[in-house]
Amino acid sequence: MPNESSIIVIERNDAGEATKIKHFKHMHNLMLGPFDGGYGNSCNGCMLPITDPCYYCPECAFFLHKMCAELPKMMNVWYHYCQKPFALIPDKVFECEECWLISNAFAYECCGCESKRCLRCVIALTPGARTCLRHEHPLFFYKDYQGHLDACGNLTLGAFCCKDCNFVLHFGCFSLPITAQHKCDEHILSLTDHDDNDDNSYSENHYCDICEQSRDPNHWLYHCATCDTSAYVGCVLGEYPFLKLKSIYEEKDHPHPLTIVKKKYYYPDCDKCEDLALECSKSECKYIVHWNCAALSFLQCWVDWPMW
Repeated sequence: MPNESSIIVIERNDAGEATKIKHFKHMHNLMLGPFDGGYGNSCNGCMLPITDPCYYCPECAFFLHKMCAELPKMMNVWYHYCQKPFALIPDKVFECEECWLISNAFAYECCGCESKRCLRCVIALTPGARTCLRHEHPLFFYKDYQGHLDACGNLTLGAFCCKDCNFVLHFGCFSLPITAQHKCDEHILSLTDHDDNDDNSYSENHYCDICEQSRDPNHWLYHCATCDTSAYVGCVLGEYPFLKLKSIYEEKDHPHPLTIVKKKYYYPDCDKCEDLALECSKSECKYIVHWNCAALSFLQCWVDWPMW
């Protein structure tokens, strides 16, 4: 299978690095440069936080990690039973066959059975991949591994394991965003395996600052060193961290395109629903509905983030 690139190089610098490209899934040219945008932005390919180096669009809020931009249009996924090539697709709402998370970022779709893998899982399952935030050695996937996990303490079947030590992660922990934002704190929250209270007397009483429930200090969390804020991964990310807001979702029961938004209103009859909603893109139409009330059942989140 030919290794066809997703980009056309328009300009290079003196070192031969592509500084201006055309990506086949975006209408405008992309520029390579340092990221100086807000921490609320994420890569449109994998939905993880933007880090350098990255390509950005000067005309709209579109960002791609350099690695995500340079992925091929087609690839073989060695562990897939169908053994058909996978094609790179964007903007479809799908459930990843590996991590089971709902996303509308880039994905690889099987040309045979049409199953889909998110970029995070495709990259993670590349033999010898060094993509985990919290480990210095390469991690390898073992589908028959059974045991406890270092980040969350849960039992699992199939995990990423280190050949040099006893470090073990599953898909969900492996692909956690390095940084995240939540209204509980004005700063960026960083993924960590400890907080600042681990070395003092307060360490006997660890709590999540969002839900105020006690937590296990041995498990990963999101933390702000400035404000000493600590929170469960599940409380920070919510149910759908990889759905792009303001993107279009086609819903058959409504005549107009719907936009994915955060719920902006209080609904007395639906106060237990999560805050993701679908809002009509036409301003004269006041239609709005919760995601879990409208989306197809296989596009609803059935796997909660562990409350660690």
